[in-house]
Amino acid sequence: MMNAPKTLTVSQAAVICKVGRTTVGYWVRSRKVFAQRMGRNYAIPVEDLLHFLKSSGQPIPPELGNGGSEGPVFKSFQTCWQFWQGKDNGHQCDRCTAFRHQVQECFSVRDNGNSGCPDACRQCRYYQDMFVARFRFIHQIDFPAAVFKGLSVWGGNAGWAEMCEVSENALIGLGIEKIIHPSSLPNVISSLKRIALEEKPGFVAGDVFINTRRRGKLAVSAWVFPLCAPAGTFLMLAGPVGSIDGRHPDNP
Repeated sequence: MMNAPKTLTVSQAAVICKVGRTTVGYWVRSRKVFAQRMGRNYAIPVEDLLHFLKSSGQPIPPELGNGGSEGPVFKSFQTCWQFWQGKDNGHQCDRCTAFRHQVQECFSVRDNGNSGCPDACRQCRYYQDMFVARFRFIHQIDFPAAVFKGLSVWGGNAGWAEMCEVSENALIGLGIEKIIHPSSLPNVISSLKRIALEEKPGFVAGDVFINTRRRGKLAVSAWVFPLCAPAGTFLMLAGPVGSIDGRHPDNP
């Protein structure tokens, strides 16, 4: 069986979904479905069409493959300025550091000044749609849990925020050097690189020291899990020393 295409034209989407071209055009114009303009035509990412069909309770055409039945279907990634384009909502993207430097994760430069975004990240619809939707599962984990990409935090659960003695909003975009104490930062970075190369979960050898506002340097044990998607992201679990040891959680 041939792989489903990655993008569709308006006409192709209409035929596959068994609706009129005007209906698909309305989905695009009303931003129910994201589409990239290509000359006189539009290219509709299949994953966006799938997300719209599933979230609105419509049947998934067999031409689109299995419809993501093995897991959730997310909207295709857009930068913040693509997401807000054409929307009258107070965003001044042309003046924003993220736009001028073409930064993919806008929240990673939110403290650098010249932000064109009027919203706190946790209240931002773009952040919720593009990022939180992809790691919402961390809020079901009992241990403190956070998702990292590179050396910055994409988000953490209440347990992680409480451990670091900051708000969940303050965690977003925070550099790892502001969370991990300098005495254990080289060990943590080395472990992240090793785990990325091996592409399997790993225990961070030795105690990891977390910076906290009131308690100072807090020793914890930590596990790191590379995530399949988004590419390059990690899940880190932390707990009191001894609560997470060098054994895999599934093999006590």
